[in-house]
Amino acid sequence: MLSRKNYVREALLTAALFGSIGAAFAQTPPASSSNNSGDVQSAQSPKVPGHDGIEETSTKQAPAPAQAAFVDGKLNVPNAPSDTSTTPSKFSANNARLDNLPIMARGPALTEAQRKLILDRVLASGAPGASAMPYAGPTTDLPVSADMRAWPADLLSQVPDLRDTKYVTLPGKVLVVRPENRIVVEEIAR
Repeated sequence: MLSRKNYVREALLTAALFGSIGAAFAQTPPASSSNNSGDVQSAQSPKVPGHDGIEETSTKQAPAPAQAAFVDGKLNVPNAPSDTSTTPSKFSANNARLDNLPIMARGPALTEAQRKLILDRVLASGAPGASAMPYAGPTTDLPVSADMRAWPADLLSQVPDLRDTKYVTLPGKVLVVRPENRIVVEEIAR
């Protein structure tokens, strides 16, 4: 059995429900009647610029076509970098080269000028080359007997990316080596 308190609550909820529906019907505009006079502007349908010939259509401009956010895998906005590590390798020659390089052979990122400087300084110093190795290139695990040398101090000041590496010279090339595991990470050849 329902108590008096529940009857009051149910009556208030019913009144609120039907009151809100009635307010919603009061908000809807009446159906348009065909007997409006042409001079009187209805409050329900005010004149809007751009409709009914109020504005000249030649002053309107078509919106600019939307540009894609990415084109060829690169961000297509002003001042965006053009060739990043996230650019797909089919659009970036640098990323295609890196995709084909084993991870353990990734050494310091050297520019061509830095590579030439390293080659000139090391080969000009007359450091003896390791002749016992018939082949050594990136990802090669050098033997314990390989003569790894520390970089000259003036070269390290110009190319600081080399500070965690050492080098081995071979005829006509310099190998950049990680000393902790003796893995060749870069080959700089003439």
